[in-house]
Amino acid sequence: MDTIKQSFEKIANQAKQDGAKVEMLISGGESLKLGYQQKKLEKFESTQTQMAGLRVIVGPSQGYAYTENLSEEALLRTYKDALTNAKTVQSTDAVEVPLMKPQQIPAMDLFNPEQVAMDQKLEVARVLEDACLSLDKRVESVPYSGFSESMSFRRILNSEGVDQEFKQNYYSGYAYALAKEGESSKMDGDAFFARSFKDIDAKATSEKGVKKSLSRLGAQKLKTGNYAVVIDREQFPTVIAMISGYLSAKEVHENKSLLKGKLGQKIASEKFQLIDDALNAEGVAVRPFDSEGAPSQKTVLFENGVLKNYLTNLEYAKKMNLPHTAHAARSPASSMDIAPTNLVMAKGSKSLQELLAKYDKVVHLTEFAGALHSGFKEATGDFSMPAEGFLYENGKMVGAIDQFVMSGNVLDLLRDIEDLGNTYNDPGSSTFTPDVLIKSLSFAGA
Repeated sequence: MDTIKQSFEKIANQAKQDGAKVEMLISGGESLKLGYQQKKLEKFESTQTQMAGLRVIVGPSQGYAYTENLSEEALLRTYKDALTNAKTVQSTDAVEVPLMKPQQIPAMDLFNPEQVAMDQKLEVARVLEDACLSLDKRVESVPYSGFSESMSFRRILNSEGVDQEFKQNYYSGYAYALAKEGESSKMDGDAFFARSFKDIDAKATSEKGVKKSLSRLGAQKLKTGNYAVVIDREQFPTVIAMISGYLSAKEVHENKSLLKGKLGQKIASEKFQLIDDALNAEGVAVRPFDSEGAPSQKTVLFENGVLKNYLTNLEYAKKMNLPHTAHAARSPASSMDIAPTNLVMAKGSKSLQELLAKYDKVVHLTEFAGALHSGFKEATGDFSMPAEGFLYENGKMVGAIDQFVMSGNVLDLLRDIEDLGNTYNDPGSSTFTPDVLIKSLSFAGA
């Protein structure tokens, strides 16, 4: 018996009597987190969550409420709270907010829970730390390591007849080793993302993490100046994160986007091409439908540097007379927003070594050391980001460098993209980027 469906039908009937439309988003899941410290099991966390969020629409006004109790009584009470909120917070918009009508959803089966013994999962968590400690005597400790198993689900029902559900499960893990030699100490690491347990190679993850840490020992300061820079494929998603908010039609409508009024204009280098692909199963933001139940699709955002589309949900597609791209985003406890899914940047044809050999001196930026919110001004696009990496001269590595700050403007950076690598960053992200060569950026160092 589908008690959720039965409860929602009663809520939808009540909403019809109240002259309202209603949508219910339910999400939740299960997770297991394991971690070792100093060869002892330190973390063993198993959690289960579920929550329902009701959105009630009365003309142009919307009200929200949520509950962790999915009984019929609790859901009906939550609906009434959302209805009250919709009537209390009156919108001045003249446009009635639409609800999604039933449509065919892309087939997507990423839910395949495996019968894996707990001992095997514990062994992965153990190896992530232990392999780091045994690989090199300069590894002093492994401050951060762990293994996770996750299952999540989302279900959307509305009074127009939509009823869609999506489940997925995956494994992830990480190992960050602290290496020390003399007065120099550095920490770096690596991570994995896998849909199947057999694809996990914990030792390889540890080896890559240790290699990164050791390579940064003895880092020197970079002389202040302008340098050509290759932003590593594992770090360029930070740059994409700087512009992702600008692509929201909601941000454009609220005059918060630097891309307002620039549809059809060349914003970036011809090398820069970016799509949003919610159906890419290698990305963590994969989904067959958005938070309104609209079928997912691929959306071209930049083509040869030209801005082609903003991201929209039903409300802003209607309000701004834009194509509907199915990017409604919310949790049960939040109000409706717009957000990207898996952002995929086009690759180039060059190897990393070819990019590093393009100029006499090139900085290979391999780590943004600070948080994005502390070094990026969304209102202007200006950034000043602490970073670390390696200096190359005539294609040969001179050594590791640290304690420098890369400064500039993100839109200028996109315009100055000169060439692209032929390899994407590792799976486990919602952003896929290659290595990116920028002809000149300002660096403050020694």
